[in-house]
Amino acid sequence: MRRQDATAEETPATGVVRMRRRQRRAIDTRERILAAALAEFADRGFAGASTRAVAAAAGVQHPLVNYHFKSKEGLWRAVLAATVGHFMTQFNARLAGLRGVDDVTKLRLVQEDFVRFAAANPHFHLLMSQEARRSTKRLSWLVKEFVHPYFAEVTALIRSAQRAGCYVEGDPHHLQYLFIGATTRIFSLSAEVKLIAGASPFSPPMLERHVTACLGLFFRSPAAKLEHPTGRSLWPSDRTRK
Repeated sequence: MRRQDATAEETPATGVVRMRRRQRRAIDTRERILAAALAEFADRGFAGASTRAVAAAAGVQHPLVNYHFKSKEGLWRAVLAATVGHFMTQFNARLAGLRGVDDVTKLRLVQEDFVRFAAANPHFHLLMSQEARRSTKRLSWLVKEFVHPYFAEVTALIRSAQRAGCYVEGDPHHLQYLFIGATTRIFSLSAEVKLIAGASPFSPPMLERHVTACLGLFFRSPAAKLEHPTGRSLWPSDRTRK
């Protein structure tokens, strides 16, 4: 009788442990699928990606992909939520933490954050580049949900920094695309960069140099505006103001 009571008392706890183990396995499976899908979509784009290839790379049975994500597009959206969505969560949290800070400092910090995020997530830019090549409903959704809100915040900071004389002149949208290209390309070409430069762009020393160089390309001190030898500014907008 005592043994039966003891077993009865242990059953609920055992059930909870088993349930948690199943939940953990499900989470692990989902994360492995997402990681494999990120690489697949980044390398092949949506059209060329295969859910069977994702399953094989994740080490799971193919039906599990459909079980967790319903369809190829469902998987794609989940990958975007886990990458771009994660970036936007960090970005918004950074801005919220910088309330009261001047716009030039805000811009410098969020631009530095972008470089470091790109280094930590090398498939991120490749994934975005694949989708941005052609106009699709997926791209419209991506721009509406993530890209447009991000650009709205950053370009407003760029305009403010330009008014303060602390950022290179030009159309803010154009400049931000230049910044994205300058900061991310080196990670896309990491194997070549290592052969040419003798160091991986992901190595801490080179990453720090890259951050400094990228910020230096775009940020200016108010007293350091580039002047033409005749004394005229090289920036058309400055000549117009004069």
